[in-house]
Amino acid sequence: MAEIINQLAEFFEHIILTFGYAGIFTMTLAENIFTPIPSEPLMPLSGILAAKGELDLLLVCIAALAGATFGSLILYAVGWWLGEPAVRVLVRRWGLYFGVTESLLDRGIVLFNRYGGWVIFIGRFLPMMRPVTALVAGMTGLKLYVFLPATILSTGLVTVIYVGAGYILGENWRTLLGWIDNLEPFLLVSSAVALIAAGVFIVNRWLRQRQPLLRNPLSAED
Repeated sequence: MAEIINQLAEFFEHIILTFGYAGIFTMTLAENIFTPIPSEPLMPLSGILAAKGELDLLLVCIAALAGATFGSLILYAVGWWLGEPAVRVLVRRWGLYFGVTESLLDRGIVLFNRYGGWVIFIGRFLPMMRPVTALVAGMTGLKLYVFLPATILSTGLVTVIYVGAGYILGENWRTLLGWIDNLEPFLLVSSAVALIAAGVFIVNRWLRQRQPLLRNPLSAED
């Protein structure tokens, strides 16, 4: 895993040094549409270059945020204009290249029906769900004034975390790769536990919100 990240870091460093902020914008945009493209190594590396004075930290964050947001808006527009039947046809034919399957699409619809706009916020932290949540938001007609702030807020938070980590760690990023290699099993397990805990928290909160409605006979369904 560490070796893969290191190779990606070298590739992204070349992109950044060649194209600057436009490269950051383009790569984050592409990653939000084509999930097989991982942009996570790009943002810490951008933070490292900002710490070295080769890039401006604020402009790095703006470029990454703009690229990710614009990529999500493209998928939102596709879902809005085409609707669910046409989107399903596209997913069956071309979903493999975008990292989207019909089962993920179905899962996204179920989650969206349960939690609404919260899925847009949470989906940003789950790489495979990023394009799905944007597509489903468009398909279901979620208003842009709800979708856009949720996307910007979640994307901004992720951007600050990753870019800030690179800015703070600096050249110690290479050392971190060694830690990742040694701690990979622990990181995978802890990540799974964190996701499960987040899911339990969301479900419990939803159930607590539903309890007053269930106790009110006027709100019960016939």
